[in-house]
Amino acid sequence: MSSRLDFDTVCPNGHNLSAGFSQEEFEDALKSGTLEFHCNTCDTSWSPSSEEIAQFRKLFSESANERGQ
Repeated sequence: MSSRLDFDTVCPNGHNLSAGFSQEEFEDALKSGTLEFHCNTCDTSWSPSSEEIAQFRKLFSESANERGQ
């Protein structure tokens, strides 16, 4: 079973947002082109930057290493 990780990001209008994904959900959304964040405060949707994607993948890798996978 894949663990879910929570990520913090900021919308283009400066509002804080938390999102949670399993690594499988994250990679599937990336592959299908449907990975998008949504800010309920200002009703803005956006795709994560390449830097955010790299950071999320790093966190998944670190989490897997901690679990011994």
